[in-house]
Amino acid sequence: MASKTRKVSFYRLSLEKRVAVPGLKAGKVKQLSNTDIEEFFKKLYRAKMQKLHDGHRAINLSVSNSEYVIEIISYKSHRAFIKIGQQNPSNTVALRDRTTLETENVPMTENQLLELYTFCLIDFVTGIVSYIGINGAPKISAIRALFDQVGQPEENITTHLATIMTKDILDVLVRKHIISKVSVTVAVPEDQILSDIGLDEKSFDDIRNIKTRTATYKIVGRRNKNIFSSSGKLAELIASIKMKYGDDLKGLSANARDENEKSQAYDLLQYNFTKTVILGNADSTLLTLADFGEALVKTYDTYKEELLKYSRV
Repeated sequence: MASKTRKVSFYRLSLEKRVAVPGLKAGKVKQLSNTDIEEFFKKLYRAKMQKLHDGHRAINLSVSNSEYVIEIISYKSHRAFIKIGQQNPSNTVALRDRTTLETENVPMTENQLLELYTFCLIDFVTGIVSYIGINGAPKISAIRALFDQVGQPEENITTHLATIMTKDILDVLVRKHIISKVSVTVAVPEDQILSDIGLDEKSFDDIRNIKTRTATYKIVGRRNKNIFSSSGKLAELIASIKMKYGDDLKGLSANARDENEKSQAYDLLQYNFTKTVILGNADSTLLTLADFGEALVKTYDTYKEELLKYSRV
């Protein structure tokens, strides 16, 4: 059956614009309102995106050596339903008949590429983004790139996507006198990345093509010293880590303490505001755009008020 469960994560979209101010060389940073953000999106949607035969609009983006296509499936009532596609040049994919177990090649022309994709929903009234996590699919950072890249350089925009958490754990941590360590555990990256970081040949061969291995990175401060200069830096780090690694992020924790107190580890992943959704139904054989759209809208509308409580403006 095509019915599958998937995890929906939620983010707070915010945009900053640097504006010129007489006497200030660097200018001043202005936080855009949700209305301003939607107006900015409208401009991108109408002027910068290519119209497709089915009425959708799309644009190609390059992010960290990856090619993405942002396709706006629908934009109405201050909400955008978006398909995020990532090009996959591999041709090691086939169609298999579930009954006969026979395979056949995926028909492709020279001008075509296979694409992995997922979906998100942006509510411009609240600034909340709902994103369906699918293993191997594009990361939510592609949406940040849409706002950052397409409007540049004339707009001078900086985009932020902050993970919405169920408990204000960030306030708990930043009130601690010392945050001494942040640990990040991620699934083993693809072969090229492993090669780039300089693993010796034996170590590289030991973990090549193994997806279940993990690597842990630790940021450790000096003894009795806080590793962050300001409270906002911790929030920025957490958001950046989650956007970079997505579903590959297996562990994220911080050690913090007050004076004359033992250090305590806080598992930051357990505070993520996520919900599990079921796509399709028992009778469906293939998932449709409507299946993804309905799942995002229903989940978001159900938890909207709760999300607003935890969403920073």
